Amino acid sequence: MSEIAKAYDPKLVEPKWYQAWLNEGAFGALTNDNKEAFTIVIPPPNVTGVLTMGHVLNNTIQDILVRHARQQGKEALWLPGTDHAGIATHARIERELRKEGKTRYDLGREAFLKRAWQWSDDHRNIILNQLKKLGASCDWRRTIFTMDEEYVKAVLTAFVQLYERGYIYRGKYMSKWCPVSLTALSDEEVIMRPQKSFLYKIHYELVEDPGQYLEISTTRPETLMGDTAVAVHPDDSRFNHFIGKHVWRPFPRSELPIIGDDVVDREFGTGVLKVTPAHDEVDFQIGQRHNLSVIDIFNPDATLNDLAGEEFSGIDRFEARKIAIGKLKGLGLFVGAEDYEHNVGFSERADVPIEPRISDQWWMRYPKVEEAKLAIENGDIHFYPPRWEKVYLHWLNNIRDWCISRQLWWGHRIPVWYKKGEDRNNKENWHISVNGPADPDNWDQEEDVLDTWASSWLWPFATMGWLNLANKENKDLNFFLPY
Repeated sequence: MSEIAKAYDPKLVEPKWYQAWLNEGAFGALTNDNKEAFTIVIPPPNVTGVLTMGHVLNNTIQDILVRHARQQGKEALWLPGTDHAGIATHARIERELRKEGKTRYDLGREAFLKRAWQWSDDHRNIILNQLKKLGASCDWRRTIFTMDEEYVKAVLTAFVQLYERGYIYRGKYMSKWCPVSLTALSDEEVIMRPQKSFLYKIHYELVEDPGQYLEISTTRPETLMGDTAVAVHPDDSRFNHFIGKHVWRPFPRSELPIIGDDVVDREFGTGVLKVTPAHDEVDFQIGQRHNLSVIDIFNPDATLNDLAGEEFSGIDRFEARKIAIGKLKGLGLFVGAEDYEHNVGFSERADVPIEPRISDQWWMRYPKVEEAKLAIENGDIHFYPPRWEKVYLHWLNNIRDWCISRQLWWGHRIPVWYKKGEDRNNKENWHISVNGPADPDNWDQEEDVLDTWASSWLWPFATMGWLNLANKENKDLNFFLPY
């Protein structure tokens, strides 16, 4: 008789039995009308990823549920797959290119995508093989990747349908911009962090009363060159008599109107706000209400451009802050600075402060916000612990349209074409379809791709045959595409 080992060695036991289960098709799910169906569609891990403890916990719970369902005699499917991870993969390829002294533009789109596909093919199975090591009982024959041909078709079909229903539109608005990845971000891709900074106080001279000044507070003196107004609260007796007058912007020197707007916080700083519509979301809204001009003084990489003035052109935003303060001191307009702690948004992937930026993007409206709130208020949905109900309702009450376009090459390219040589802002010159125009030589396809989550939200549907149903006539698709 062989001696039983004193310690359990999983390397000697688990691979053997796991392979035996795979050989027997123990995890395979069939189309079986005689059994109750039970399905878990795995939340797709990033193709760039490796398992974390969070993954291990989450997938262990899923495995317990699906194995229990099998023991109950149900036809149980645990469907695996991976997500193409648009920004993360794109950033990895660009990081490799930088080491070679190149950019994606040196390669061109086709060569860049070829490289991204190679990287994806080399790394896609790492996290899936780790799940297998854990003993995950997925039906591995059904593994899906969000860049698989059929899945891509489903994503593009959903985009076209939502556009036709009026839920997707194109517009030039303020978005959160990553100056490293050079793309717009969604709110969920921005991490708010407390930062120790300074609140700078500066003087703007009154045009109508030379030698008299308004004292302004700002955390960003480097955006001064893009100011197009100064705002005060209309009920603030300290300053409302200045409304209708003007101040001098110090550099480039220009007259700016003093306006009244209810959004101005009378308790913040001095109570006088410099308005820079191109570089602050609140300022942009003020600018829209008062028909202010918009001066974008930043390049996409957060260096300053020629509109900021010759001495600022090409300078990094934080270096420009030092130069601006120096110029203000030289002009006798710098009052001082005080310590100030506030929350600053950081790009989740690039780990740098984001920039509010006006750009043409594709947006999606949320059409069921009121219904979602009613589901909580009527008790149809419960949160545990209950305090999360307030968090959820706060989110719904402050929700904004979703920026779904990304200025990347890796991902699902938006199925919109523009007639060559014509105005892209005119919808008459657009062609929107899954397969593109019949005469492609006369059209240019949209360069942007969809936000990863603008494709992954379809995961529970597209992986389970939604596209086949969508292509059939007389089908009620409300369950699959509720918008």
